Amino acid sequence: MCDDAIGLRVLQELGKRGVQGVDLEEACVSGLDLIEIMLDHELVIIVDAIIQSGHPPGTVMVLSPEDFSDTVHGTNPHEANVATTIELGKVLEPDRFPKKVRFVAVEANDVITVTDKMTPEVEAALERTVDKVLELIAEN
Repeated sequence: MCDDAIGLRVLQELGKRGVQGVDLEEACVSGLDLIEIMLDHELVIIVDAIIQSGHPPGTVMVLSPEDFSDTVHGTNPHEANVATTIELGKVLEPDRFPKKVRFVAVEANDVITVTDKMTPEVEAALERTVDKVLELIAEN
């Protein structure tokens, strides 16, 4: 997984801290599969690696769905991009879809190599990423 493990690592760290009033869920999905996972929550924070954002590896960013409007598709060319998925979720389930969706993205250095270790730049960003997620939770 290399740097693509950042979301899972953040989830583990949040679990260790015993964050209250928050559902922590591991979901290795994209596209329309996200809709069902996001239902019945006020706030959804998705943590993931991002590539080619123009920032150096290890940069932690908070993004909104609109920031993904120019993406073509998710991991599969047959699925909807994140912005379209969220808009569709709002239309299909307006009473159950979250009012607020945020992405905490970390610029990756390597998402190809199969290893259980992240690159040093992304490993160094782990604590900052956890802090950013906790900050977003506190703001809600």
